[in-house]
Amino acid sequence: MLKSLPAIILIAACVILSVNALKSISESYSVSSVYQLRKKQTEKQYLEVIKKKNELDYINSPFFVEKQLRESLNYYRKGEKLLVFTQPPAEVSTNKTAETTATPLQQWLDFFRDGIRDPL
Repeated sequence: MLKSLPAIILIAACVILSVNALKSISESYSVSSVYQLRKKQTEKQYLEVIKKKNELDYINSPFFVEKQLRESLNYYRKGEKLLVFTQPPAEVSTNKTAETTATPLQQWLDFFRDGIRDPL
């Protein structure tokens, strides 16, 4: 019985150390997964901050101000010509014939050659 008592104590110590080692390993994996998750979240937030900073820089730029003036107030520079279309574009028909329907390229060429015609 005396010889088996140290063996039992040794086996119990090995089991306790093995359980603690497995517990430490599983905790390190969970810490690693939490770290990776936090790292991804931080990178995503960083990219959002960079995106917002770029948007703010664009809004504060003179190009944005000019774009807003052009769109909302019909502002144009000196020397530029403003094109105003009074009629919506003609609908494209499914029955295309060479005699009646001009191609879009031909329509543009006619527009630049003849200018804006008076509506009928």
